[in-house]
Amino acid sequence: MFSVLKIASRKSPLAKIQAYKVYNAIKRLKQDKIIELVFKDSQGDVDLTSPLWKFADKGVFTKDFREDLLSERVDLVVHSWKDLDLDGSPDTEIISVLGRADQRDLLLFKKSSLQKSSNEILILSSSPRREYNLQSFFPLYLPASIQKKSFRFEPVRGNIQTRIKKWESGDFDGIIVAKAAIDRLLSTDFPQHIEEDIKESREYIQKIIQDHLFMCLPLSMNPNAPAQGAIAVEIKKNRDDLKRLLKKLTIEAVDSSVREERSELKKYGGGCHQKIGISVLLRSYGKVIYKQGVTDSGVLLEKKTLISNHHPRSKSIDNLWPNPNHKIDWERISIPTDNRPPKGHLLISRSNAWNDSWKKEDISGVIWSAGLKTMRELAKKDIWVNGTNDGLGEEESPNLGKILPNYNFIKLTHENSYEVESNYQRYSTYKLVMKNEPPNFKNITHFFWMSGYQFEYFYKLFPEIQTAYHSCGPGITRKHIEKILLKDLDVFLSYQDWLDYHTGVE
Repeated sequence: MFSVLKIASRKSPLAKIQAYKVYNAIKRLKQDKIIELVFKDSQGDVDLTSPLWKFADKGVFTKDFREDLLSERVDLVVHSWKDLDLDGSPDTEIISVLGRADQRDLLLFKKSSLQKSSNEILILSSSPRREYNLQSFFPLYLPASIQKKSFRFEPVRGNIQTRIKKWESGDFDGIIVAKAAIDRLLSTDFPQHIEEDIKESREYIQKIIQDHLFMCLPLSMNPNAPAQGAIAVEIKKNRDDLKRLLKKLTIEAVDSSVREERSELKKYGGGCHQKIGISVLLRSYGKVIYKQGVTDSGVLLEKKTLISNHHPRSKSIDNLWPNPNHKIDWERISIPTDNRPPKGHLLISRSNAWNDSWKKEDISGVIWSAGLKTMRELAKKDIWVNGTNDGLGEEESPNLGKILPNYNFIKLTHENSYEVESNYQRYSTYKLVMKNEPPNFKNITHFFWMSGYQFEYFYKLFPEIQTAYHSCGPGITRKHIEKILLKDLDVFLSYQDWLDYHTGVE
């Protein structure tokens, strides 16, 4: 058992914050122990010119620390888990600690670049994964005024502040960073947040967020680097005393999802040069997996799936509702609104919830979309959308608390939606009217509901459908229907996924 515990990490403000969070957690468990912190630069911190994927050696941020571990100059090293090479070391062990921060990437963008005359948008990023996946994302999801420009990526190295300062002071339009890094730099939930370099970094990032545009990039289109947002501790093998202690700081869901992401990437060789993103999200309704990119051999990867215990399959497509042969059409009729959008941060449920007579100049807060389709349609209207729930429903937190403290959303939706409980204040811009006759549900055994209102409408007309199998997407629709039917719904990421499942499409 140790008498003095030495914790090492890199000495950038972000690395120090992560080390302090581990230090504080251990201190709460071992209040009587002496704990020392050791901060130093790694090989990757010294060489700031070479792109990471060009380094000959793996573990450019970890190799020096591993040597300190093996010589017992330090007892444990705190890492950003994504920096650890996939092969590991036979002499050390990796243990997951604490919670995982936001897995998404964050785009920071200069407001002036929306009006630039040049036909090129220059983005700073050293990640081949980001460059590959975002080349197809930006022309569809950035505002229409810049969608047709060419997007060029240029490598950048250094800690978060160094990279952002290069972007801000140079002739660059945007920069992509890990949102987890920004969130941690903005955090004040640890005693050492008052240290001068950490305070200075936090104030700088706060000003950057205030002065520029930001966009949280959806994982379904731009999956994260494996382990992004997670903290790991490395110890020497056979240090059972440390292992027992650190395991008390492990959150099994974090450990499981990260190891699965790393295992998946390893199938393709691993390394910073890979153009592959992999996200594993463990949710109450199942495991969501996003995989997107291209392998070294040119194989395209695109996977969006939800692993769950699904209901038995339908015997025939005729037993499904809705199905391609029989659907209900709803007319969306605009209702009178103010001549300006509501003041504050807005969650747009569908693109037609936006009143086209409103001017984007009157937007006073963040614009958030329920899903990708809505995000894309709003971009066509030349609106900057800061992010999306990615079709995972209102239960999927926007996770903006560090960037926008005390934020809240006003949800733009239809006037019939008030029957369904929501986390947000609502603002109605349209109403729904069914255009055709109610269907004959006599032979329907499996239903997929697009909304809680839609379910309520038909359930009142045909209460006998209670005995059928019911499905929907993630979110408040599921909770609402389950409360009425008193049974679990089957969850799919989309109506098409549900239809493919029941018709045997792989």
